[in-house]
Amino acid sequence: MGRTVPTFREQIQQATEHWVKFRRALRREDQQHFDRLFRIVRSYTYAATYQCHDNPMEAILLSVVLDQEKRMTQQGLRLEAIERALRQAGVFHAITGMDSRWSIDPGR
Repeated sequence: MGRTVPTFREQIQQATEHWVKFRRALRREDQQHFDRLFRIVRSYTYAATYQCHDNPMEAILLSVVLDQEKRMTQQGLRLEAIERALRQAGVFHAITGMDSRWSIDPGR
């Protein structure tokens, strides 16, 4: 008996083919980003297959959002480390011109 449900990899390929006109209309540098998004989606194939959802675009979009969240968190941690190092070196205040007394503290 043949497979009745396409694999998630096949669904990604179908989605890529579905959006080919959209991709073609993008500027060349945006096409590279578009292609990267679909490469990112392929790295979440196992989770999306396990979910086995009727609408593969939901898994595709959630994969992209999850990856973006991971990247933003990593960048935030890197930024905090850089700021900490600059504070320890005594140059953070001079660069930002911000007084730490004016920082937003949700505990106040």
